[in-house]
Amino acid sequence: LGSAMQQLVSYTADQTVVQRYLTTADEKAAARGIWTNAVLTIPATLIFFGVGTALWAFYKTNPAMLNPTGKSDDIFPWFIAQQLPMGVAGLVIAGLFAAAMSSLDSSLNSMATTITTDFYRWRRPQATDRQCLKLARWLTVALGLFGILSAIIMAVLQSESMWDQYIKVIGLLGGGLAGLFALGIFTRRTTGRGAVVGFLGSAGVLFCVSYFQLVNLLLYAAVGIVGCFVIGYLASRLMPDRRRDLEKGEFRP
Repeated sequence: LGSAMQQLVSYTADQTVVQRYLTTADEKAAARGIWTNAVLTIPATLIFFGVGTALWAFYKTNPAMLNPTGKSDDIFPWFIAQQLPMGVAGLVIAGLFAAAMSSLDSSLNSMATTITTDFYRWRRPQATDRQCLKLARWLTVALGLFGILSAIIMAVLQSESMWDQYIKVIGLLGGGLAGLFALGIFTRRTTGRGAVVGFLGSAGVLFCVSYFQLVNLLLYAAVGIVGCFVIGYLASRLMPDRRRDLEKGEFRP
């Protein structure tokens, strides 16, 4: 359940994924892409967790080879450095950096594009393409520096597991966004004010859940989605918007 809700967050609120939908010819092509990716996720997940299981079995059998001062996040690079031949280890490390870079650059470009298109162009509709491109480039640099700073802070804080921190961040930040998506898809009476109340309410619920550790971190995304959906729907019924005709230029896809 927790993994399914986390995937729902990625498929609805992650601009890296959403922008891929927009490159397709029509809705049917987008649906085929989603289902194809869902099917391919199964063997990919088995491979990822299979590597972890194999490492656990290896060091369970050979505990003397394990780094006594390392953390759980250090096991995979430790295995690469100590057990693989020199040339193979270099290729594996290069592959890891390449895979990480291919994901990071997509995320940085997506965030820069979202800020430029949804906020900057909205506030300054007269802005030229050249100005928007320049802003997007500087935003990419700023977001990259912010990511580096965040990584340094997490390293200094010596988090127990980077994977756990990743799951927690996805649930805390993305659960409410996926809940907004669910409100827009599955309801017809959701209002703008109700959606905002639902998002803020889910943020408050997630803060309490995280602070008091009420549920496992794998369920943070589920709590955020359900909380935003329920609170947003109830708030929409209690605070209905007045119906009016949209003015020209008010609606933007």
